[in-house]
Amino acid sequence: MEYQALYRAFRPQSFGEVVGQKHITQTLRNAIKRDKESHAYLFSGPRGTGKTSIAKIFAKALNCPNGVDGEPCNECHLCQTITDGSANDVIEIDAASNNGVDEIRNIRDRVKYAPSEAKFKVYIIDEVHMLTTGAFNALLKTLEEPPVHAVFILATTEPHKIPATIISRTQRFDFKAIELQEIVDHLKYVAENQNIEYDTEAVEYIARAAEGGMRDALSIFDQVIAYSGDKITLDDAVMITGGIKTEDLNEWMKLVETQNTKDAFLKYHQFIDEGKDPVRLVHELLYFLRDVILMKHSNEIDENTAFVTLDDSVIYDLIEILNDAMVMMRYSVNVSVHLEVVIVKMVQALNKTETQTSTVSDDEIRRLEAQIKTLEQRLEAGGAARPERKRTETPRRNRNVFSVEKIKEVLDRANREDLEKLKREWPNVYSKIEELNNQPLRALIKDSEPVAASETQVLIMFQSDVHSELINNDDEKKRELENLIPSIIGKKVRVVGVPESSWQQVRQEYIEKRRQGVKEEKKPSDVAKEIFDSSIIEIKE
Repeated sequence: MEYQALYRAFRPQSFGEVVGQKHITQTLRNAIKRDKESHAYLFSGPRGTGKTSIAKIFAKALNCPNGVDGEPCNECHLCQTITDGSANDVIEIDAASNNGVDEIRNIRDRVKYAPSEAKFKVYIIDEVHMLTTGAFNALLKTLEEPPVHAVFILATTEPHKIPATIISRTQRFDFKAIELQEIVDHLKYVAENQNIEYDTEAVEYIARAAEGGMRDALSIFDQVIAYSGDKITLDDAVMITGGIKTEDLNEWMKLVETQNTKDAFLKYHQFIDEGKDPVRLVHELLYFLRDVILMKHSNEIDENTAFVTLDDSVIYDLIEILNDAMVMMRYSVNVSVHLEVVIVKMVQALNKTETQTSTVSDDEIRRLEAQIKTLEQRLEAGGAARPERKRTETPRRNRNVFSVEKIKEVLDRANREDLEKLKREWPNVYSKIEELNNQPLRALIKDSEPVAASETQVLIMFQSDVHSELINNDDEKKRELENLIPSIIGKKVRVVGVPESSWQQVRQEYIEKRRQGVKEEKKPSDVAKEIFDSSIIEIKE
């Protein structure tokens, strides 16, 4: 038999063999055991997480005459034909290349005929988000009133591109990225099955490079085996993935930490000359900084590791710079040059921190000296030391991420009716951006949510501090969004951003201050309901 790629040779053939996704496999098995199968399913999630594999296993389990406990036997004629792709009643369709109305009409015409030998006729439509609008409309009627013998399984990596009318007629299952340790364990199983020796560090490195996708992990593993032979080492894994060894990464970041920009540039270009991928380098830096933070909070601190002596807040700033770079590099014409800019930004952030630390330290010393002198005078006079008044904490703002004053200005004029209307129309704003193919703006507001609105202003909450900072400080991005919103809600508004990490505290403080200005009998919850969506109010009094 000819050699098969590992991701094909080790594709799971039963629910029990699937790595991860237990919340999905258990639900599907129970549906089969209790004869409660739906007519349509939507499998969504990252690539290589088992969508198509589970779809085929489910098709076998639905039709297997010898199934036990919701699992297919994998021995009968039906199971074997479904596995090798020759079953007449299990039809796999690639929507990327069959995305027109005619192809879907063909399905609609054929689905009414009963299966030739199986119990159910199963249609697996992969990358369903690639269908045209007309094709979705043609599919809609079939999904609404399907024959009793038909089951549709739609698979996609981009569920937001699927019309809501389609999604509402399916049972949706969201596949998650597979956990690192689960990938490591499976790669070790494959290596032992193939009689391949391996270094544990190499397997862990490959699993991390796969970023939650088992197919990617097995493909990389296959490449490394072909390169190294019977023994897989960490050097082999680094070479194939285009990554950097931790020692080299640490040496590079030491140059950044000491603000040696020239040598940091030379080291970076050495990596590029060796064929390293700039995007991969940013991934490696993020993992490196993550490991530094973990090391700082453990009992195994290595003083030779870059950044280990820095304050956590400084490392968080560096991570924000890299996260911002990850977003912008997707649309950059020259990612190599973009990473050079990132190096400069990291050096500037460290330099700025040192300057601020020096200034703060001098001021702090003078303040403490004055405080000690005052206490000594009070004690000599026989008085008691007066306890220092507790200061109210305010959200920490590195750089101009958001403005409390601008947020207060929005909230002063906000009302619930405008907010509810905006929340209803917000998905249409996102759809409009997609129609315009404005990828940077789409990435910016993908995980955003309106949290307050008035006749002339809206307050948008962003999951990322970086995105909040961009909408508040990048005039071009802000103008693009403000020019687009009127076409959806019918009026021009000014946009203000707030990060999710700070919103609850800012909101609570505003409610308390506003309550102090109204009658005493008015509860904080009453004040909040006048401004915010009443369905999400949760205030501890």
